[in-house]
Amino acid sequence: MNNIANVNTCKDSRIVEIERYTLTRKRNFPHKNTNERTLVKKNMSSFASSSGEASKENKNQPSISQQIKIITPSTSSPWGTIGRTFVLSAVALFSKALLGMFNSTTVSNHETFLRAVTREDRGVDENDDDTKKKRKKPGLITVANHHSTFDDPGVLAYMTPFKFFLTEMFHQNNRWTLCTAEVATANRLVESFILSGKGVPIYRGGGIDQPCMKVMAELVASGRWLQIFPEGKVNREPRGQTPLDQRLKWGLGKILCDVEEMGGEQPMILPFWHSGMDEVKPYEGCKTIFRWGKRVHVTVGEPIDMKQFRGRCRKCKNEEEKGALYAEMMTVVREKMNEVRKKNVVEREEMGIKVSEEEKKKD
Repeated sequence: MNNIANVNTCKDSRIVEIERYTLTRKRNFPHKNTNERTLVKKNMSSFASSSGEASKENKNQPSISQQIKIITPSTSSPWGTIGRTFVLSAVALFSKALLGMFNSTTVSNHETFLRAVTREDRGVDENDDDTKKKRKKPGLITVANHHSTFDDPGVLAYMTPFKFFLTEMFHQNNRWTLCTAEVATANRLVESFILSGKGVPIYRGGGIDQPCMKVMAELVASGRWLQIFPEGKVNREPRGQTPLDQRLKWGLGKILCDVEEMGGEQPMILPFWHSGMDEVKPYEGCKTIFRWGKRVHVTVGEPIDMKQFRGRCRKCKNEEEKGALYAEMMTVVREKMNEVRKKNVVEREEMGIKVSEEEKKKD
């Protein structure tokens, strides 16, 4: 009780999230990470027991990012393989009904997305001399804009064939994604549901060195599919259609370097841009309000060529050089995503969908 009382006196709510997640993991996965849980609890007790002024003066207190670094998330479904298949299929069915029946949704260049998702278009370049060794299918990372709390699973589930969800237990190739811990660890039921739906919690303010980033890299290195929103948060600008910021989050660059260091094949990076989801599911905090009669349009781009970065991660001598490399990678991704954004605007104009002047502006 004293530990919980001390945590509640802490001004930073993320500490409470860490404690809740740790306790939830203890209930759901009692056989895993016992030492990690003990260390987290010990660090949090010492951190939270100090007063606000003492916390500022004592530089020896563990930071939030330091505490997060020792929590390694599990990717096992608490409800088993059948439970995971059921969750994915149920969410997909709801998403398809919402976007296909109660709203109108169109997708351009859908074939490219389907080929990538079903692993038909993820081969290694036959002309690449560095890959004459035994080849395996590289992973897939889809990147998109983020201006609704239902972009994922909504848009992705709509574009993916329903049978792909029904057969998850056989191929296990449906997408993995990151979900903010304040939602993913709200309670035992929510955590089990999101984890069964292939969502892994990530902590806001925890940085790119969180264990969940390494877990995602391992999945991509093994040929799995990962969905990422490089903006790192929901874009709350009108319609979310303004050009991307000059600097995206570095998480994608970190994952790409980790995959390389693990010996995995360079993954395919496929961008897509969607519009209208902010009207189907407006950003209203944790409120779940879906609307109907709206128009959603998705533009799938072509895979982003990242061969210029192959081998450069291992050459970085320090964190500063890695940071510069991450920034360079994200500049390429940002430019390609903005190209897809512009194409999305043009396509909507051709289809007679209203486009604001703000959406038409250039970088």
